[in-house]
Amino acid sequence: MRIAASGFVSEQAGSVASANAILLRGLLDSGHEVDFYSKSSFVDPRPAVGERKGFRFIETDNVFEDRLRRKTQRIPLFGFFAVRFDCMSYDRLLQRLITDENRLKKYDVVLWLGEFVPMRIRGPRMVSFAQGPPGTDARSIVSRFQEIKHFDGTLTAIKWMALAKLRLSWLGRPRFEHSDVVIVGSEQSRTTLQNQYTVPKSKTAALPYPIDLQLFSPQSLKRERNSSLRVLWLGRIIPRKRLDLFLSGLKLAIENGADVRATIVGDIGFIRGYDQMIQDFEFSDRVNWIRNVPREDIPDLMCQHDLLAQPSDEENFGSSVAEALACGIPAIVGASNGTGDYICGRSIRLIDDRPETMAAAITSMADAKKRGDLIDPEPSRSVAKTHFDPETVTDRLESVLRLAVNGN
Repeated sequence: MRIAASGFVSEQAGSVASANAILLRGLLDSGHEVDFYSKSSFVDPRPAVGERKGFRFIETDNVFEDRLRRKTQRIPLFGFFAVRFDCMSYDRLLQRLITDENRLKKYDVVLWLGEFVPMRIRGPRMVSFAQGPPGTDARSIVSRFQEIKHFDGTLTAIKWMALAKLRLSWLGRPRFEHSDVVIVGSEQSRTTLQNQYTVPKSKTAALPYPIDLQLFSPQSLKRERNSSLRVLWLGRIIPRKRLDLFLSGLKLAIENGADVRATIVGDIGFIRGYDQMIQDFEFSDRVNWIRNVPREDIPDLMCQHDLLAQPSDEENFGSSVAEALACGIPAIVGASNGTGDYICGRSIRLIDDRPETMAAAITSMADAKKRGDLIDPEPSRSVAKTHFDPETVTDRLESVLRLAVNGN
């Protein structure tokens, strides 16, 4: 296939961008041609795939608008419009360059990685591999308004509520009609697209992200049955990630006698004051907070723990959960966490967001460790190999793209 692509790709950035780098490599290694359109100062995939046969990078730099945005983005109000002016001009430039090249090359498909297709190109099929349904953070802001108000003040809470409502309005929605097919990470996300945004399921597909199974793999660390349960919480500290639920459940589990110690890895996101939850935690000797860990150190960090906790709301695909499974450790995921489609038998998907439910899950895992049920990495590792193997995921992506090209 001849593929035009754009989006987020990097081996060194977050989980979505690194997964997209794996997918690009897989498509190129399978013999497809990929022209990647991007502003190199924003996204440059060449360090990841630039040497592979069939790859071409096409610089897409809206020079004037980009420089204007850089100089003015911190100026109140003017910066707001400068950023949007930059985005619109960049999208128009992408559309023009891909359209011009398509006249010569006749692309089979245009693939947007990590976001929704922002415009229509006449001729090739348009496929979005999105990070998930839009508005997930916005819906969490609306539902957790009182919590935000408590930690960051009334004015800030009102500001974020207004922005959330704007995001959830028609003005903040992607143009779904530009995509012939939308790929998301889980069936939970497909259902959200259908129920919240009336995107037909016939236009969507669920595909997990690939995981580097060599980088994320079990290590020969000795695991003691009688030691404390070591729980890892990893991610941005924002309302949707539900650190409040994790800490409330952890507190109850400790009060009920569970021998557990937790490591929280992640910095404060867009709501200031959320660190107060950690600072006010009653059993401070049981919690270690690390704001930042280099991505290359994450596999070692995971292998030092028995369990990953990710009780997020509306999680399209929790890459950290997939990476933990690849390292051989189970997970606790939230009731609306789409990664629950892929977890191992030792893992737990919460049935609701009550602290008592979270506490019961942690206690159950502590008991499982005492029985020795968490020592062997293979039950979790085997599930990861089944679902997240790069070659398997790339093959499934190829199938989705071919179906799109054929109009199915």
